[in-house]
Amino acid sequence: MEKIIAVALGGAFGSVGRYLIALIAGDYHTQSFPAGTFFANLLGCLFMGILWSLFDRITISNEFRLFLFTGLLGGFTTFSTFARETVQLFKMGEHIQAFTYLALSNFFGLGMVAIGFLLAHRFIRW
Repeated sequence: MEKIIAVALGGAFGSVGRYLIALIAGDYHTQSFPAGTFFANLLGCLFMGILWSLFDRITISNEFRLFLFTGLLGGFTTFSTFARETVQLFKMGEHIQAFTYLALSNFFGLGMVAIGFLLAHRFIRW
């Protein structure tokens, strides 16, 4: 039961965080590019890399790991929204925007995980 509560609490915080990012990015969100989801996913990837690097070097409980990775970051980033927005762009005939969103999200998402991991590894010493 503790694991389920850890994931649920993390997910609640992550979802609220994603919503706040969407509000902040609202000025940049257009029908042809979903900026809120894009920025939330990139930030989530960066945090994933940082936390991954940190927790390679220190021991944390399984519950806390579930809270952070599955709950918080799982609620903060959202593949299902990303997929729906990409399909919506295709349905609207915005093929270039759809492919751009798809390519940028994957390329920069992977890059942010790597950057986060390397930054934490380099600058945070435990």
